[in-house]
Amino acid sequence: MKNRPALKQIKIAKSNKYIRGLGAFSYGGKVYLYFQSSLDPLSQFRVAVSPDGLSFEYEKRNSFIETGKTTLEDISVCSDFNISEYAGYFLLTYIRKEGKREVLEKAWSKDLFSWSFEGNMVSVNQKGIIVPNYTYQKKTVLYSSEAPISAYFSGDVIHWEKSAKELLAPRRNFFDSEKISLEAVLSTEKGILLIYHSKNQGTDWVGVALFDLNNPEHLLWRSQEPIWTTPLEWKQKKVNLFATILNSSNLIAYYQIEGKEIYAAVYGLYKISNGYTSKDISLKLKRAEQNPVITPKSKNAWESFNTFNPAAIYDNGQIHILYRAQGYDYTSVLGYAISQDGIHIDERLDYPVYVPSQSFENIDTAKISRISGQYVSGGGIGGCEDPRITKIDNRYYLTYVAFDGVNPPRIALTSIPVDHFLNRRFLWERPVLISPPGVVDKSAVIFPEKIKGKYVIMHRIYPDILIDFVDNLSFDGTEFLKGEYKISPRANKWDSRKIGAGAPPLRTKYGWLLIYQSVGEQDPERYKIGAMLLDLNDPTKVIHRSQSPILEPEKPYENEGFKAGVIYPCGAVIVNETLFVYYGGADSYVCVATANLEEFLKELQHSQIARLTTPIVKQIF
Repeated sequence: MKNRPALKQIKIAKSNKYIRGLGAFSYGGKVYLYFQSSLDPLSQFRVAVSPDGLSFEYEKRNSFIETGKTTLEDISVCSDFNISEYAGYFLLTYIRKEGKREVLEKAWSKDLFSWSFEGNMVSVNQKGIIVPNYTYQKKTVLYSSEAPISAYFSGDVIHWEKSAKELLAPRRNFFDSEKISLEAVLSTEKGILLIYHSKNQGTDWVGVALFDLNNPEHLLWRSQEPIWTTPLEWKQKKVNLFATILNSSNLIAYYQIEGKEIYAAVYGLYKISNGYTSKDISLKLKRAEQNPVITPKSKNAWESFNTFNPAAIYDNGQIHILYRAQGYDYTSVLGYAISQDGIHIDERLDYPVYVPSQSFENIDTAKISRISGQYVSGGGIGGCEDPRITKIDNRYYLTYVAFDGVNPPRIALTSIPVDHFLNRRFLWERPVLISPPGVVDKSAVIFPEKIKGKYVIMHRIYPDILIDFVDNLSFDGTEFLKGEYKISPRANKWDSRKIGAGAPPLRTKYGWLLIYQSVGEQDPERYKIGAMLLDLNDPTKVIHRSQSPILEPEKPYENEGFKAGVIYPCGAVIVNETLFVYYGGADSYVCVATANLEEFLKELQHSQIARLTTPIVKQIF
């Protein structure tokens, strides 16, 4: 699957003159995009053409609507352009403002450039979209745009009769609870597909509905979740959605921002197709009903207070979980559990499998008065925190946060032979610090294979994810990670304040899947979980990144605990095409959430904006 273009500013013209997107249409393997410039006569509009709907070239030939032998339509008072194929012609419908009144007009064309005005749509007093190349009982069908969406029928495409039935209205407690407006109508083999949006608190939520070809008033299916939402940074801007088209396998919507930049948003048609079989897909993890899967045990002093932030590895037909545990002495150690199905815990040891052994992770009681709340994490005042585990060849490598209660937390590394671990001979190598002194460094993960001959380690120094390439994993305590590359928070998005790697990246055919945690400026007290796809050959390159969290703290076990509003992932595995993400809830419990891997990865690739890679208009002025 081709990657979508990266975000890039588009300059429609050399000057800052006003332009306005009018509409778009896909035909004959090309996408025609119509827009108007303030430098042109009010009766003309321009056309740009693209083979993929993303990269456009300007056509020198302008377009117009001829209303008489010597008169042309004033485009400046027209809006909501929609084009359909009809009886071997192209049929354009649009709204013309006449004072306070709006009239739905229509025009015909043979070439998509020259349009012949025919008149208004009698009895239709709002924007409407005709179902292309479709009739029902020998009548043309039109769906109105504004909620409640209704159907109109006509035998001559002039006089229209409105159905008495309201077909699509806002739904309480759903994403489309506010006023809805129609974006596009597509005739498919499985039904009539309506793409619509609902604006709520400055964000557009895009939904889909499918109507029966044998009865265009019969609703077959409607999406339970949005297929796309506009990004947070658009909230305070003037946004105009002026066209949605189907081009090849892509459903593309065109948005104009502040009368200047034009974006193309690829909606991801694959999941709409799956929706025909009543299957909803979204870029969200599904919590296990059994959550939390591991809770504190009062009989074990070392884990009587909190059990959370679990690492996970799949090996030998089992999922092995290493979780951070605390007793009421607030010292962090690591516990161990096994699951066959990824959700139910089949066995859990009554003793810790990793405990602090070095001065840099043991509390110095002589200096206890110097303990700084600045460094306290999850209620801990020392020990081994937030483990991550990676298998490379015949060894497991364990990274964790080492904390002595006084100095800034640092990253420690140890390892163990795979057969020792599986046979429960927990004889770990002596741990060594791999992050520099005097700096708070956390969230270290190791990639499970070399890339271009180097081991790759991610870690976090506020506010970024840092990336290092190293020749070997035999640190001696004198050389430290440098943070050669970084992935940063995104301004005005949900992950705007700080980010950190969650689980060690998982190799997929689309790229390295990185589950990460973040805190945003808009919601600074809550940790949320997101996902990225990184280039397989260069993991410093982010191919795709979730536009919204894939999991947020919503359940009681995520909001009622030692640290409310925190979900913190440390482990992820893939078993039989299911993605399991293990996370800590409220710094108190071990939880797990899942997703179908293929559906999740496809949604991740289609959940972001694809901005046009070249100016829509080149060298016009």
